[in-house]
Amino acid sequence: MTHGEAAGKRPQAPPVHSRTVTKRLTFGPARSAAELEAQASNEALAFNTPYDSCVAWLHTNRNHVRLVRSGGHVVGGLVQYEMGQFLGGRSVRNTGIAGVAVDPTARGQGAARALMRATLNELHREGVAVSTLYPTTFILYERAGYAAAGHRYRFRLPLARLGRVPADAPLRRLDPERDAKVVERLYRRIAKDRPGWLDRNHFIWERVYQDPGGAAVHGYVVPGGDGGVDGYVVYTQDAVGHYPGAAGRYPYGIKVRDVQVRDGAAARRIMAFFSACRTLARDVTWHGALDDHLLLQVPEIGTEISVAETWMQRIVHVQAALGQRGYPPRTSARLDFEVTDDVVAGNRGRWVLEVDRLAGKVSRTTRKAGRNTLRLDIRALASLYTGHLSARRLADLDLIEGSSTSLNLAERLFAGPQPSMPDYF
Repeated sequence: MTHGEAAGKRPQAPPVHSRTVTKRLTFGPARSAAELEAQASNEALAFNTPYDSCVAWLHTNRNHVRLVRSGGHVVGGLVQYEMGQFLGGRSVRNTGIAGVAVDPTARGQGAARALMRATLNELHREGVAVSTLYPTTFILYERAGYAAAGHRYRFRLPLARLGRVPADAPLRRLDPERDAKVVERLYRRIAKDRPGWLDRNHFIWERVYQDPGGAAVHGYVVPGGDGGVDGYVVYTQDAVGHYPGAAGRYPYGIKVRDVQVRDGAAARRIMAFFSACRTLARDVTWHGALDDHLLLQVPEIGTEISVAETWMQRIVHVQAALGQRGYPPRTSARLDFEVTDDVVAGNRGRWVLEVDRLAGKVSRTTRKAGRNTLRLDIRALASLYTGHLSARRLADLDLIEGSSTSLNLAERLFAGPQPSMPDYF
């Protein structure tokens, strides 16, 4: 789910529906406020979220809501987020999927599956390259052609283990209005070299600065040259202590919403800030890549590293996806693919990828599949595409077929750091 409670608003009980899918399913955008409210009921029940906040969320994203209907009545829906995703140093057109929810009386009858299939074919027609989501179940989305493609890594540092870290650089409060552009510029500079990270849209940035539950959000920046910033941290304080009645007191946890640093000096300054909180805060948690800069600045053992969530990806448009992604520098190569896709017919068939330095050119080929053609399903292509699974690993799992030459070439073209995604939507 991608929304939280509306701060200070008393939740209303959602209306109760009792409906079974017996008629032909239809798909499309929301037609009225009443349809949005019907879907808000499904969202509230599915995700145990206040109905009023669901209504507000769907109205805010009205143009990106897609619904499935039975007999003209809404039985399910979802929200699309238009953004990018960095792969190979380039931003790929990506649609995030959130809030997939179906009326309880219509579950298990194909409504969710029909909703996903219709959504993906619509996105394919629009030329969207890939789609990402955080699943509540793997089965539904695997049937739609998604595959596990990376993780969201969580780091937890008990501050008692940190000790004193000296501050050797200035720090000032972050002003979202004043600093938004330079902060976004720093994030994008860092994110483009992190496979899987989002090329954030307005909604994702809004989530950085505003807590859906109404908690106070704090931020600081490490000033840089020319009016820029070398680092920043945005966080909330989780004031759940170790004794009754501790809410709103201490010790508290520092829950980082976003933290980025340009270099080691900025990382040390952020770590010094955490160190200065250690008498009142029990720990700090943040999300990032496995080679996160802050991890390298922790002076003692004790940081916990875990997989918070696994995200899935779908290759929506084979030609667009392979053509928009970046590839290793100083590489010239040709790789033939034969792709199967049981949901999006336009992806099926044989494709040729020609890489010249960083860019790839993709076209259909009518040539007969040769010995060096990679044969794979659209799901295996997603795992290969992000670098989550190598071509050799996919071959070991019988998810891809090809000669040693083609497998080795695929290993080289899609190689890179382990994909990750610190944002949640």
